Amino acid sequence: MTWIKTIPASEAGPELKAALDFQRALFPPEYAVRVPSAASEHSSGIVASHSLIPAALHHAFGAYGALLSPELPLTRRQHEMIAVVVSQANRCHYCFESHMEFFRRVTLDDALAEALRRDYRTAPITGAEKVMLEYAELLTRQPTRITPENHAQLRAAGFDDRGILQITLIAAWYNYINRVADALGVGRD
Repeated sequence: MTWIKTIPASEAGPELKAALDFQRALFPPEYAVRVPSAASEHSSGIVASHSLIPAALHHAFGAYGALLSPELPLTRRQHEMIAVVVSQANRCHYCFESHMEFFRRVTLDDALAEALRRDYRTAPITGAEKVMLEYAELLTRQPTRITPENHAQLRAAGFDDRGILQITLIAAWYNYINRVADALGVGRD
């Protein structure tokens, strides 16, 4: 549950219903199935935490949904890897557990998911993915230390500028959503 009132989907007015429908249409199918380990049975979830301001729900989750587009350079696996690393760095239990499970659902690889859970630096991922995750972690922990050299490393790993922007926006979005989840008590009974 959240520590603020939320509006259940069953009680949504037209503006909230439209925002929820828009968000659901953009999100991948694995997000539709609840992650039991991430929150209690009574948790209203991160989307519901925005329900009192439907326009914010629409824009915040619309932005994230746009970043998941298959038209963009990153894969679903990479989206979830960024979510996991940022959420772990921020110690956001709700988002970390949710996105570990979504990563497992996307990859269908329990051993890889467990390795990522322990430490992305020793997980059997590609060199490009390690560079991507180092960048996401730096953006999370010390964003002012990012320099053109970090972008050069991403380019050398095979990411073009569109990919660099996508990595940056996904990592930044998770920094936002981790803070919302923790500040409003999502999954923190």
